[in-house]
Amino acid sequence: MHVVVVGAGIAGVVTALTLAREGATVEIIDAAPTAAAGASFANAGLVSPGHCFSWAEPGVAGAALKSLLGLGDGISICPPWTPSLLRWAGLFMREGTRDRWIANSKAALNLAAYSRDLQFGAGVVPLEAYGGRQAGILYLYGENDRPGPYDEELLRTAGEPFESLDHNELLTREPLLSKATVKFARAVFCPNDGTGDAARYTAAALEQAIHLGAKVHFGEKVRKLDVKGSSIAGVETDRGHYKADAVVMAAGLSSRHLLASLGYALPIFPVTGYSISYRGARSSRPRVGAVSIPHKVAWASFGEETVRFTGFADIGIPGSTKVETRFQALEAFAHGVYDEIRGVTPDRWVGQRPMTPDNLPFLGASRHSNLWLNCGHGAMGWTMACGSARIVSDLILGREAAIDLEPYGWARYGLLWRS
Repeated sequence: MHVVVVGAGIAGVVTALTLAREGATVEIIDAAPTAAAGASFANAGLVSPGHCFSWAEPGVAGAALKSLLGLGDGISICPPWTPSLLRWAGLFMREGTRDRWIANSKAALNLAAYSRDLQFGAGVVPLEAYGGRQAGILYLYGENDRPGPYDEELLRTAGEPFESLDHNELLTREPLLSKATVKFARAVFCPNDGTGDAARYTAAALEQAIHLGAKVHFGEKVRKLDVKGSSIAGVETDRGHYKADAVVMAAGLSSRHLLASLGYALPIFPVTGYSISYRGARSSRPRVGAVSIPHKVAWASFGEETVRFTGFADIGIPGSTKVETRFQALEAFAHGVYDEIRGVTPDRWVGQRPMTPDNLPFLGASRHSNLWLNCGHGAMGWTMACGSARIVSDLILGREAAIDLEPYGWARYGLLWRS
């Protein structure tokens, strides 16, 4: 079985490794010069089923209106209003009913928990290779904030353990917050969640895949998929042609454009996020990963090397003024949580998450018999990477997937509505 994987981010590389471990002949193609050069490079680093709920929640229309009026709290919409943005935004709004939010969040939690358990349970990539820890994540709330009305019930129904902590209990769990000027009144703690540097994981996974015989072609731009009847005969790049028994589309944002010529109209749109990474050992470090739900900012430490803060969501591509404003706000928040980094210049990163309207990836079979999708994971690419790779690999090798794939089907959206 000769498989070509398009994309060398976390999704593509872990899929390639999973297939190589099964004995498949694998080639990876990416236009970037290195692996994990896009959304996988400096993301939040949280493996977080405990709060993978859909962003398209009830009340999302009001939040969008606030954003348009410049009153958004961490989320904004960036011009221009292109047809692709209008389509995506319209579909996103339609996902914001109670029933759709619950269904989408259940599906996200199902895939995320399956993926996390594979990542930390199988240990294919050792924790020390990527600063990984399965020490839990705190989901934090201010005095006037509470978990959503269905959050805990979704976790309970899925069999996910969690603890509801008051102010003193959360400080016991994370003493670092006792000195913070940003105050939190309560938290939900999910002990099975974890953290780790996705880019380092990708690099380690790629090294293993190459050791097993996989070939990687960096700096090659895919021009088109070569269609023969109802299947894909190969992949054409600006440097040559690669025959394939199967093709995996795991190219993140580029997946939409590459598949459009084949008649797929996948609503994948860029949602920009920001991170700042502080390097070097310090006397104290965060014990666990954490997310401030009201501020829409997350943080985690990776081994002794890095503490990273990540936040905000700008739909589209922001201008330089917006970018600088976001970084200033993120650094101010980081100083309020972790005063020890004050005065240290962080590494800044801006990345575009490949978001779908329901925040679920396109995963599994396509219209073409040997084309498999693994794209559109949005902010959950790191959390869902190992599970998505295992599912796609199982399907390619003729096995059933471990979970129901109906929520992630490629044909679930028409032009302006859910199919």
